[in-house]
Amino acid sequence: MVFGFGSSSSSSSSSSSSSSSSTPSSSSSFSSNQLNELGSEKPAPTREERKSCWNSRDLYFECLNKNKIIQAGDEIQSDSDSKKNGNSISIICNKEREGYEKDCGKAWIDYFNKRRTLELRRQATIDAAEKSGNKDKADAWRSVSGGGSSGR
Repeated sequence: MVFGFGSSSSSSSSSSSSSSSSTPSSSSSFSSNQLNELGSEKPAPTREERKSCWNSRDLYFECLNKNKIIQAGDEIQSDSDSKKNGNSISIICNKEREGYEKDCGKAWIDYFNKRRTLELRRQATIDAAEKSGNKDKADAWRSVSGGGSSGR
């Protein structure tokens, strides 16, 4: 049996069965090797793991805000000796960044970092509109979602 399909002695049936197996129609049709390749075998984070990730994210972002760093990752600085060796050193927010990377999955980190950048840009646009006296533009930007998934 291949992906739940019955075997057949006919060559045309077995070839159609093997061609169908290369494009399974549902996740229940995946073999354990395919699931391992896709990374689907890892369970979703528990409530405690999510809280730990959020707390680490908040500490890291507070540190970035305190040091006026907009883009996450910009705090990683290279010195002249490290550049020769291809190494980077992080002087600012190193402990917070390490906790964030330890407690959160890569996909979550990418999402949170992009969302933070979008929110900071949105707030900068609102501030600029208010400073120029364009209250309507500022109000319009306030009504825009802060970078979350809004109906996409």
